[in-house]
Amino acid sequence: MPHPWVYSAKITGDKITFSVEVTDLQATKGAIEITGQAMQVSGAFAPIYAITDVPDAPNGDPRDQNEVGRYFVDVEAKPTSDNSFKEDQDVTVFVRVSKVWVTVLGPGTDDGPVGPSPKVTSAGPIWGIHKGDAGISKPSKPSTSSN
Repeated sequence: MPHPWVYSAKITGDKITFSVEVTDLQATKGAIEITGQAMQVSGAFAPIYAITDVPDAPNGDPRDQNEVGRYFVDVEAKPTSDNSFKEDQDVTVFVRVSKVWVTVLGPGTDDGPVGPSPKVTSAGPIWGIHKGDAGISKPSKPSTSSN
């Protein structure tokens, strides 16, 4: 049986913490974005969102053959519905774990004096001048918002 991406969910106080396996992303290092949701048939719901770093080394429990040598991150979520998560019901969790980056392209092409790239077959506008790019990074401290 394949190992699931979400290894466990645990309620502590008013938050639910998910242990998410990120082993497949360990080679990329640096920040990753985790988005998704958790729910139960009773109507309990929690949106999941975090930016965090991939661990530098495997951090799974060395005594658990399902975790040994694997990389995990904990992601906290706050349930949003009036329905509480119930201990006797299954929790369905959807997550997307990814590297995210932004690229800025300017109008035109970087082809230079030899003419347009042979890959360009469209007669429409082209944005092909690389102006910059950046990846996401883990915030140094949690942000706070006021209402």
